[in-house]
Amino acid sequence: MIRKFDVAYFAASVDDADTNRRFAESLDANYPILSDPEKTVSAAYGVLNPERGTANRWTFYIGTDGKLLFVDRKVNVQTAGQDLAARLGELGVAKK
Repeated sequence: MIRKFDVAYFAASVDDADTNRRFAESLDANYPILSDPEKTVSAAYGVLNPERGTANRWTFYIGTDGKLLFVDRKVNVQTAGQDLAARLGELGVAKK
């Protein structure tokens, strides 16, 4: 079943807002980056790596009903875009 809905996406980082702004500008990013320097959101989502003090690079797929559809815990930065598109297809999200 193909589901027709827009996909919203954002990134989250334990860096402060100014660091994330500079990072987004360097990439010409067209998506928001949540700044979580207190690491409360990272801890709540279970991605905080206490040994490094950073967040693990995971992708959460959340349906329009707010239910968690899938968590990719093995994000590969080299293939992340292709992997994300493939997973959206597997989850029945229509291509634009």
